[in-house]
Amino acid sequence: VKRPSPATSAAVIFALDVSGSMDEAQRRLAKQFFFFALQGIRRQYAKVETVFLAHAAQAWEFDESQFFQASSSGGTVTSSVARLALEVMERRYDPSRYNVYFFYASDGENAAEDRDEARATLADIAGQVNYSGYCETGGVATFRPRDTQLAEIFSELKTSGLAVGTSHLASQDDVWNAIREFFTEQSKE
Repeated sequence: VKRPSPATSAAVIFALDVSGSMDEAQRRLAKQFFFFALQGIRRQYAKVETVFLAHAAQAWEFDESQFFQASSSGGTVTSSVARLALEVMERRYDPSRYNVYFFYASDGENAAEDRDEARATLADIAGQVNYSGYCETGGVATFRPRDTQLAEIFSELKTSGLAVGTSHLASQDDVWNAIREFFTEQSKE
């Protein structure tokens, strides 16, 4: 986790996969994680601004009240939300003036043809922000024989030394563990 810069302002970008494979229970876990992450960050900074992005094949920005109501029946193209997050950062939240945090929740599914672009755009984000967190909903409960494409991408980014964390959210206990892990990593810096 990068050490927070002297700025007293933070921007938190929340990105949520709302494709057809994300069910209500998975969204609820993501919402709980996002809520508690935001509360912790608000205790650290005088001013915190939030951005709420949702996506399936395309990405959109929502206000907070609409964010968790968004849904789509389409497939998943992760790079669409990563590109939108980069655009938002470029237009509104210069990382030299803001401590920027990016949190993304998904079930881990992504279009196979999007892997390279998703990795490149997520790496670009992780290289600019104080912390990039990925929460995979369903996680262990789905008993996948191997990591999902997105879990692999975020693991590669973390291994490369970027300020990235990953968590699996299958239950309320997992949400608390993910929050503890994030703030423990952050306090070590």
